[in-house]
Amino acid sequence: MVAILTNRPEFYADLSEEIRLFIDERKIPLTDTLPEEGYAVRHVFREDLSYSDTATLYLDGVQVSEYSFPYEKTEIQDPVARTRLFKHGAKVAVFRVLRDYFGSEKAWGSLTGVRPTKFFRDLCRRYDRKEALRQFREVYEVNEEKLSLVTGIVDVQEPFIRSVGKEDLDIYVGIPFCTSRCAYCSFLSSVTTRDGRLEEEYVKALLKEMELLRDLIKEKHIRSIYVGGGTPTAINETLLGMILERITSFSSGAELTVEAGRPDTITPEKLRLIKDAGAGRISVNPQTTCERTLEIIGRKHSISSFFEKYELARSFGFDAINTDLIAGLPGETEEDLMKSVTDCRDLGAENITVHTLAIKKGSRFGMQNAHHFVDEKTAERMVLHSRELLENSGYRPYYMYRQKYMAGNMENTGYALPGKECIYNIDIMEEEVSILAFGAGAASKRVDREGKKISRTIGLKDVRQYIDRIEEMAGNKLDLFSEGK
Repeated sequence: MVAILTNRPEFYADLSEEIRLFIDERKIPLTDTLPEEGYAVRHVFREDLSYSDTATLYLDGVQVSEYSFPYEKTEIQDPVARTRLFKHGAKVAVFRVLRDYFGSEKAWGSLTGVRPTKFFRDLCRRYDRKEALRQFREVYEVNEEKLSLVTGIVDVQEPFIRSVGKEDLDIYVGIPFCTSRCAYCSFLSSVTTRDGRLEEEYVKALLKEMELLRDLIKEKHIRSIYVGGGTPTAINETLLGMILERITSFSSGAELTVEAGRPDTITPEKLRLIKDAGAGRISVNPQTTCERTLEIIGRKHSISSFFEKYELARSFGFDAINTDLIAGLPGETEEDLMKSVTDCRDLGAENITVHTLAIKKGSRFGMQNAHHFVDEKTAERMVLHSRELLENSGYRPYYMYRQKYMAGNMENTGYALPGKECIYNIDIMEEEVSILAFGAGAASKRVDREGKKISRTIGLKDVRQYIDRIEEMAGNKLDLFSEGK
């Protein structure tokens, strides 16, 4: 058991993430009184002549460690920036008191956010690159391997971010259907229906939403379009063709990516539709090339099927094919992962994305495989050796993000051969471009780069509710993009 006491309760979720780096406890209560049993972390923020955060660790009601984090002189007046600064200070204090007590170094130090590259870039803009590097090393205690990953990605991304125009817009189209649900999946998706009626109703609603927002789209310069899921190719050819036809009516010059995804959903007819729509990039995702793992994770295809469908997709002449792999799948060793990475490299995939398995502890899959997941150090080695293999083969990491409950507190990283980077993947992670997102659970973002503000609206996650309230969904997006006009 572990509890939190703090005079800044708005930081509760962030402090909980710091604690979970050291103590595997998903439910951490916020309390006003020191518990007599288990661990407790008391955080106190003081604001008098200067600022400081003090974190104290207790075990069974007895103090066992304490750390005070004094702030360097700051003249930040913007209230949002000041809150962000104080939140990071609170996290650092809690991280260090736990690190000192447990004696465990972490590759990402105290950083728990989704977008480390965005945070590094923000520091570079606020100070300069030298100071941003110093803070990553000395304040946030990120190790050299992760720091080189961040800086390498930021350098690759620079020309893409520099090219962003004021009226640029990315479009996301979500197809939340799969032929079956992978055991580890935490994304929004529904299993395709036997008669296909729900999918048909969904696509009709999706097209209606697009039509209601056509005038808004005409005002913008479409930079990229991404069709994701779920698995977009899980729906039939007719419905997929209707979506692609509508997309091409918005823009014929934008980068277009379609996730073909699971090999068992890929057909020559669907690939022809995708190619004719102007897609330059697709995904064919095995997750692993180890046959025994596929049954464990609930994938309804064989490894031979993956190789067959990859070669089929290659025959259509797409500019780039991405393959997704997952480090830390139950029962897999470092050698298993290296085999999967090598297989995809040898196929000539222009993009290879290495994810780290993220599992909710109380999920059925998590409980069934609790003794088969890799430990923290093994996960760290898997991710590092994947990076080394790919970089030595000419790939460069070009985008990266992190999730909760990832094995070893690692990251997901997309690698690409030079010139084969996906613009949309960069844009969604770095939040430099507005995104108009269609579909159930899809998140639209309006990015005000000058005012440094991001506003959001998220579609209803339930497919049926999304269909029934489609005018409301479109209205929310119109309101979002009319802010400040």
